[in-house]
Amino acid sequence: MHNQIRVIFVDIDWTILNHTDGHVFDYASIEALKEAQSNGYKVVLCTARPYHSVSQIGLFDMIKPDGYVCANGGLIVIDDQIIYQTRMPLDSFEKLCEVVIRHGYTMECVEPYHRFLIAPKTDYVDYLFNTYHEEIPPLEDYRGKDDIISCLLFSDESSDDVIKSEIPSDLEFYRFHPYGVDVVSCSHIKGNGVKMVLDYLKLNKDNALAFGDDYGDISMFEEVKYSVCMGNGREDVKPHASIIAPPVWESGVKQTLQKLEIIK
Repeated sequence: MHNQIRVIFVDIDWTILNHTDGHVFDYASIEALKEAQSNGYKVVLCTARPYHSVSQIGLFDMIKPDGYVCANGGLIVIDDQIIYQTRMPLDSFEKLCEVVIRHGYTMECVEPYHRFLIAPKTDYVDYLFNTYHEEIPPLEDYRGKDDIISCLLFSDESSDDVIKSEIPSDLEFYRFHPYGVDVVSCSHIKGNGVKMVLDYLKLNKDNALAFGDDYGDISMFEEVKYSVCMGNGREDVKPHASIIAPPVWESGVKQTLQKLEIIK
């Protein structure tokens, strides 16, 4: 099996980063991924996190991936070159910011390598950033920012109908948490990002292995031949994978790479 594989796509949270008791990286699996790189396999991180978040949690200090699919496919970088990114139309973005501020909320705005808040932080910001063990981005002027990939609105569900009715119609609104809403100009799907990477590298599904654990990883599994759901993954995600790995706290990525004879 491993003779066909050329690229390994790896989710971060609950795949190589364990949140069971704090926020602990699976160092053994990260070292295993580095060993796979030394054996000629490309390693591409594939995450819902923006680039700045991945950088901030220190993962790039442990491994230099051959590429990354960040913001669920909103930004794709291979060998330090951006091969794809979404851009929110400036007029729509500025109107969105005006609506958010008028209703007394704030929002995180994601650029390729940076992110910022448009208004002072709230308790919702503190809660979500503590959950993901990150530093809160700086407060910046949103006007004239024409490189926005996505936004994260910090609000409660009671405001959804009003805000959705006031923001530009070309923006999509996805609530993923009682205090968090993703706002984008087009759907960000991990699977689309995986396909773009394979096309760019002139590879196909037979050459790809992917590790994940959650609903967002299903589309990634559909674009590769060898899909691995972590043992700690959602039970309704596991049927979409061809392999079930041990959980993250048992270094499931490393064990699977050994089983596939990608590493020793």
